[in-house]
Formats: sequence, structure tokens, C-alpha cells
Amino acid sequence: MFITIENGRRLSKLSAPQFSQSVRKIYTASGRPDRKQAWWEVVVRAYGHKIIRDVSFEGKRWNPETEGWEAEGVIWPAWPARSEDEAAMADSPLAGAQQYWAEVGSRLRDSAKWMATVLGAALAALVGTSPLTVFTKQHPTRTTIVVGLIGVAFLFLTLYLVLQVMRPQSVSYTDVQSARRPWQQSLSKWREIVESEEDLYLPCGVRSLTSLRQSMILEEVTLGALARARASARDQPTSQILCQAQAARSARLVELRTASARIATIGEYYKLRARSTRATYGGVLFGLIGTAAIIMAFVWPFH
Repeated sequence: MFITIENGRRLSKLSAPQFSQSVRKIYTASGRPDRKQAWWEVVVRAYGHKIIRDVSFEGKRWNPETEGWEAEGVIWPAWPARSEDEAAMADSPLAGAQQYWAEVGSRLRDSAKWMATVLGAALAALVGTSPLTVFTKQHPTRTTIVVGLIGVAFLFLTLYLVLQVMRPQSVSYTDVQSARRPWQQSLSKWREIVESEEDLYLPCGVRSLTSLRQSMILEEVTLGALARARASARDQPTSQILCQAQAARSARLVELRTASARIATIGEYYKLRARSTRATYGGVLFGLIGTAAIIMAFVWPFH
């Protein structure tokens, strides 16, 4: 026998949950950075007044030492027990970071628009006004033409770098999780920040981006197992307990998905900052080279 208590008040006296052991097995993403598929299995069973889940990965019982994190075994009683409880606690430092980077991204794109406008006007003035009329009166040498084309190419490259800042580029959660190559330095830096301060950015019990992804998969499989268990409930109180357990796991899944979505979104802003840095320094360099080359083309001796 056990008692359900809410806000310090006794609500009802229920017997231990009575239902058949339920198994849910699916073949889906492993949750690791290698992006491979794997078999997940969750067994839901009653243990006194508790509901326990046993987790297997690739046909073997879950090993916290091998996998790097411990999967939650007791899934009922749980806190919070309802989705609305989780929604009330949805604000986190990760949400503040997302809002900050959203504002930074907007400012970077606004700056890029002005830079693109100025460069476009300069190119239009170069092509459509008097500087090029000198070529209609005198015949340029081959070297003059090559130097001039190189200068124009560098100006177009500068414009391309600026437009890269303005053009949105999606970043997936897996991109952040598996960012380890040199050209993914911006995403790798964000991943290191999150994993080094997991108590601040990640949900309770999650230690890394891999465990966050695997926790979501595990909760999805658990919900399927609880649904099957509820179908085998032997009485109404057991059905209610399983329904509450489902609500608790759903709340946990919402928390995990919210965190993963925000991590991917902030990763996009980190990537945008990297493109903006390239456009700033590379654009200045290429713009100077292009301008110098065009000036040299105009002052180059004609024949």
C-alpha cells in the first residue's frame, strides 16, 4: 500500500501498481556523434509501489561506466509529475543566452546589409560611369586587362563574404554535437562551453550533448513502453498511476527537447559570428587588394 501526496495533503490510498511487464524495442539513432543507428530496448515493470525501467543498448544492459552517464531507473514516483509543472520552470540560462545571441545576430546582419549596399554602389559606379570610358579611347594591354579583372574579382569576393553573413544557414543539433574539425571551430567552441558548464546549460542529470541526445531517445522509447503497460493495467488505480508516469516522462522529454533546440539555435549564431568575422577582416583585405588592382589597371601604360 502507498499514499499519493500533493502539496502536503493526502489525496488517496492506492495499492501497488498491477500490470504486465512491458517491452519496447526500436532501431533508431544511437545518439552518438558518429550518426550511426542502434537498437534501444526499454522494459517497464512494477517493483513494489515503484515503476522501474531497465534499459538495453545494442542488446546489452546499459552500462553507465561505458556510456558515460547513468540512465534513470525509477520513473515513478517522479517530480515534476505534470507537464504544466515543467512549463512553469521552463526559463533557464540557456534561454537568456539564446535571446542575447538573437539580438547579436540581428545587429550583425544589419551591418552586413549596409556593407553590401556600399560595395554594390561602388561596383555600379565602376561599371557604369566614367572610369571605364578610358578603355574606349585607348587600347589597354593584356596585363592591364588581367590586373583590372583581378581587382574586380577581389571586390566581388568581398561582396560574397558580406552576403554570407546575410544569408541564413541552418545548424542542426548533430552539427554542434559532432563539431570537431578545424573548419567547425565556432560550433566546437560552443559545444565545449556547454559541456564544461553542464550544470548551467544542460537539464538536470545530463552531462554532455551525447547524453542529452540519448536521454531524448530513451524517453521516447519509455513512453511507448508505458503505453503498452497501461493497456495491460489490471485496475483503474494502476491505469491512473501509469497515466501520471507518462505525463512525467512527457514533461522530461519536453525539457530535453527545449534544451536541444536552444543549443542548436545558439550554435547557428556562433556560426554567424564566425562568418561575420571572416567578412570583416577578409572583406577589408580583399577590398583593399581589389581597389589597388583596379587603380593600377587605370594608371598602367597603354599602347
